Amino acid sequence: MPLNFNDFGIDCASMAGSLETRLAAARQSGFTHAMIAATDIVGHPANTETAVRTIRDSGLRVTGLEALRDFEGLSGKLHEYKVDVAKSMLELCSRIGGRLLLTEASASAHADIDPEKIARDLRKLAFLALPMGIRIAFKGVSWSRTVRDFPTAAEIISLADCPNLGLAIDAFDVIAAGVPLDDLDLVFPDQIFLVQLSDFMLQEIRSTDEQAATAAHFRVFPGEGAHSEDIARFIVKLEEIGYFGDYSFDVYNTDYLQMPAETIADRARRAAEWLGETVLRRTLPVPNMERLRAARQAGNRN
Repeated sequence: MPLNFNDFGIDCASMAGSLETRLAAARQSGFTHAMIAATDIVGHPANTETAVRTIRDSGLRVTGLEALRDFEGLSGKLHEYKVDVAKSMLELCSRIGGRLLLTEASASAHADIDPEKIARDLRKLAFLALPMGIRIAFKGVSWSRTVRDFPTAAEIISLADCPNLGLAIDAFDVIAAGVPLDDLDLVFPDQIFLVQLSDFMLQEIRSTDEQAATAAHFRVFPGEGAHSEDIARFIVKLEEIGYFGDYSFDVYNTDYLQMPAETIADRARRAAEWLGETVLRRTLPVPNMERLRAARQAGNRN
């Protein structure tokens, strides 16, 4: 199914400013959906209800809520504590109209690495989410103690065997860790619930600590970094295996947080245009292109 602009969303954490400002910037740049952080909601200067109303009235679909961390592999009081946190985040996700909760593999030193234990915990999380119509997108990260990449995450998900438990795959993690793209052939496309996109300036990352620091502070948009060809191959491979879900630009960059949200949203729009038009050699559907042009003209007038 050909990519078009509506396949791409922006992570609000990529932009600076109030929640209202960031949502408006995303909408003005032509995006139809955005990733929301739980801290954006509970940290709103008015109150949580105001944040929920702001999101629901924004005209944007919620890509998902992020991020539940360090959930799986714990026991005793630590496990009970994380279950309470998960219930609260699922409730928050439901209130904003979200249908996906991003869950990152645990980096806790107390987490058990037994695949059966991890699968059992994720199955519990998925069952908690099921009555709310929420899917769990589980992401392996290289600094995790339990699951460090998407092939391992896919094995855990198959072990858990829940219809609303799937994968989140981050292009940054794949490229920085040198995960072979052929590993995507081992994943059923309907197992993938979310794909996150970003690039980075370094030619190579030489340690896990450097990867974690780059992931948190120095990402750039696809087409801006040193790995454009890798991003292109990644997207084409996903198309080849039949992925048809959302893409989200999760560009965490400390420098970008010192720039206007509108500027960053426009950079994201250019990345979407590059991916849709140049990488896949396809032209975006005319209505979406007209919307982009209108958004650009409105921005220039302002």
